Amino acid sequence: MKRLILLCFSLLLVVSCGYHLGGLKRTSMRDMDTFCVDMFANNTVFPNVSMQLTTALTDNMQRDGTYRLASPASSDFTISGAVTSVNASSLRTNSSDTYLSSEIGLTVNVAYRVVNNRTGQTLYTSTVRAEGSYFNDNSNAQTARDTALSYATRRAAELIVQALTTP
Repeated sequence: MKRLILLCFSLLLVVSCGYHLGGLKRTSMRDMDTFCVDMFANNTVFPNVSMQLTTALTDNMQRDGTYRLASPASSDFTISGAVTSVNASSLRTNSSDTYLSSEIGLTVNVAYRVVNNRTGQTLYTSTVRAEGSYFNDNSNAQTARDTALSYATRRAAELIVQALTTP
């Protein structure tokens, strides 16, 4: 009898902790299990930004575990879209020269949509905006800008995954 009471109490504790089996899915995507990611279009002057976003999105979707990666022919839904713009802005100016930026911010804007591969119906359409920044010192501004852009695209991918796995 004590074992039964202890078992019931243990089950009650586990159930009340908020844990659940399986991943979280949007209501419109509750029947979807597998995904594929089309190469995002690049509407900017920055080369490789769409490749960085596509790779980061695929990695983040797999890491999340809510959906499984599949080929385009056998997947339940496809994520596609475009990097619509990359905007630079001055975050800090140089104290000796106000026209020279010491820190530059990059904002990546992405439009994407999710399409049901069985019906062709668009399940979800949205945009995300992610930011990165770099210091404009004279050592290697090109590498610093590329790193900031890479960070911003990874952040955009995280925001897309978050939108697709939050009910």
